[in-house]
Amino acid sequence: MRIIYKSFVLFTFAIAFTWSTALPDDTPTSSMTFSDGSTAAAYDHCGDTDLCGTIKYPNGDLLSIYSEGAAYCQPYLLNFVRVNGSATIYEYARTMNHDPVTSNAFGTHCGHSQTTQMVLDHGLVHLTVTEDTDGTLKLVFSK
Repeated sequence: MRIIYKSFVLFTFAIAFTWSTALPDDTPTSSMTFSDGSTAAAYDHCGDTDLCGTIKYPNGDLLSIYSEGAAYCQPYLLNFVRVNGSATIYEYARTMNHDPVTSNAFGTHCGHSQTTQMVLDHGLVHLTVTEDTDGTLKLVFSK
């Protein structure tokens, strides 16, 4: 009985530790100022419906980047929404790069997410999106 109890305690601790490492952090993992004074911030461990990044423009506009997640064997989608106050200026979704699904004699195999890079600020800023080992997304702004 003691062995079962100790195993249960260790198992519970391992699960709690694993879950705690995937919790989001409100501190940006990447931030940058664009040539027009806009400020960008990105967050690591971006899960389904999480806010993954923002760009605040000098005119008061705000671009928010959300993860729409990914269906089984499908690529992740990011949703970009630009607003000014309560008015939506535009909204669009971007599909992340993804290997194709393959089939062979042993069955169907899902593809994997590939690093996706978007170019912003007239080519001066790159937004790189990668998949973390826990299945969340990591966004990084860089020059």
